[in-house]
Amino acid sequence: MDRMLKVLAAYAAGVVCLAGCASTIALPTTSASSVPSANSPAADVRARMALVMGEQTYVVAKLTVAAAIGRKDEFGSYADLLAANGVELNGVLSKAVGETAGQRFVQSWTRGNSFFVDYMVAVTTRQQDLADAAMMNLNTEYVPQMAQSLSTPLNISTSSANRMLTDQVTTIKQFIDDAAAGTPSAFYADVRAAYAKSTAMGGSIAEATVWKFPDKYPGDATAQGSKTRAQLDALLQEHAFLLSMTTDAASSGATAEAGAATSSLQANAQDLSHAIASIFGSQAGTRAAQLWSDQDKSFVAYASAADDTTKSTALNALNQTSTPALTEFLNGLHVTADVASVAHQTIGVIDDQRAKSYSVLAAEDRQSAALLVSIGDVMMGASG
Repeated sequence: MDRMLKVLAAYAAGVVCLAGCASTIALPTTSASSVPSANSPAADVRARMALVMGEQTYVVAKLTVAAAIGRKDEFGSYADLLAANGVELNGVLSKAVGETAGQRFVQSWTRGNSFFVDYMVAVTTRQQDLADAAMMNLNTEYVPQMAQSLSTPLNISTSSANRMLTDQVTTIKQFIDDAAAGTPSAFYADVRAAYAKSTAMGGSIAEATVWKFPDKYPGDATAQGSKTRAQLDALLQEHAFLLSMTTDAASSGATAEAGAATSSLQANAQDLSHAIASIFGSQAGTRAAQLWSDQDKSFVAYASAADDTTKSTALNALNQTSTPALTEFLNGLHVTADVASVAHQTIGVIDDQRAKSYSVLAAEDRQSAALLVSIGDVMMGASG
């Protein structure tokens, strides 16, 4: 845990470079869309804000898992990703509100992340006094400071900002407590609930941004196409992160954790089914859920393989059956997506997990999610 605390200290100190650092994640651009409201600068900022804020929730969840089982190097890898997420958020906001206001927002955000990690480490190490102090800092410093950072440049009411941020703190605290209590089923369900809150907050901030700066963001962030795109992208990002949590548990033999993660992954697939059905019809939605689940089974089988023969069998099923089937399905919807590249990236993440290559794991995990999100943007471009 000493290493974890040092990582946290380094992360907190890194806030001073946010304004001068460049974004590290290449989020996909959207092709010409037959749903005009899904393909505009307003829709772009809604989708991107939801993704960045949602990513923070899953990175904190992955940090929580690493802390609970004492994987110091994995903790450090995802702590770096948490810092990169702050850089990404700074880039999105500074474009709208200017460097000064954007940096002020992200400094408060980063400070909140530090408090979340303080709480996580304290709960994991059974230091209740430190946990109470961290929670007090979140409620009395982070929430009001962030609310002010939102309300001043974006005209979001202080009460609305306080409500969103209090929900964020409450839901993240809940899944950290679940992990400390050793209840994986509750943990994964509550991570999903926290993610839903964070992506909704991203959507609300995006709506306020577009309303305040219509010249910078033409389009309608409240239009159904904008909302559907943001929802689909967020579900695909969540799918990637849940899948990597499932394979991580499976590769390490954590049976209860793998089972709980699988259940949440399946629930996400059903939500994806509903989102895709709203674009392409109910039959497409049902088929999509089945095909993604089939591919997920191949990934989990590869992660949990105990010998080279089993591993090869799983890889063959992925490359020769489930991935081609998903590709053919998307082609039938006139969606041209490189599913094989997404699968290859995901296998790379699993190989990192099995080899304990933690120095690159978090960055590879993030790229896997970004590639999957790109399929969602292509879906919105090809719908109808």
